[in-house]
Amino acid sequence: MNNSKVLNIILALCLFFLILKVNFKSLNNNNLEENKLTKTEKIDYTNIPKKNIGAQSVLYPCPTTVVGTKVNGKVNWIAIAHIGNIGHNKLIMSMHKSHHSNSGIKKNKTVSVNMLSESQIIPADFVGMKSGANVDKSKVFEYFEGEIKNAPLIKSSPICMECTVVDTYETEHHDNFIVKVENTYVSENVLNSKNKIDFNKVKPLLFEMPTRGYYKLGERVGEAWNDGKKYKK
Repeated sequence: MNNSKVLNIILALCLFFLILKVNFKSLNNNNLEENKLTKTEKIDYTNIPKKNIGAQSVLYPCPTTVVGTKVNGKVNWIAIAHIGNIGHNKLIMSMHKSHHSNSGIKKNKTVSVNMLSESQIIPADFVGMKSGANVDKSKVFEYFEGEIKNAPLIKSSPICMECTVVDTYETEHHDNFIVKVENTYVSENVLNSKNKIDFNKVKPLLFEMPTRGYYKLGERVGEAWNDGKKYKK
């Protein structure tokens, strides 16, 4: 066997063992990450000291919605994450009194609530940063009209709700609008075979205030009204 063939065999063997080493290292790293994840999921907070960080509302993350209304006849959008359910057909929207949209909502008694997906983070953040009193935001989103006046609905939103204002609860700095959902428009591609919304398809944009960050939805981890049956005293 000549020197050239011997050299080629040696090089091939070196390459083979190098590939094995890289793959083995990668496999170990993956196992370590999986073990870390499992360990994190099983953390018991019972004996971990609690620190009082003051009077803070920390019910986050929340879905980022864009509220649509008309102010003096012009469409205006604003990002609102402080929004929640009241029963099954009413919502409460907590909006700072300085917001330009508030006057339109109070006058019209109608509003739209549009859930945005994570891919819409840029326009969603923009309409939350700029005031309609200073910037024309009417063309940020293409919209359509539903059955209620002065409640423009975002075409690119996977879920839109038309609402009427049924009450307003004022606090020191916020107008808290209690609204009734009159109609809900859902893109067909986010519905499952039973016509229920699949939020993994919606990919809602989530927000949290403490560090002012956006997040995306995680995986499903359980079954409501079912997993509790496994509880043992």
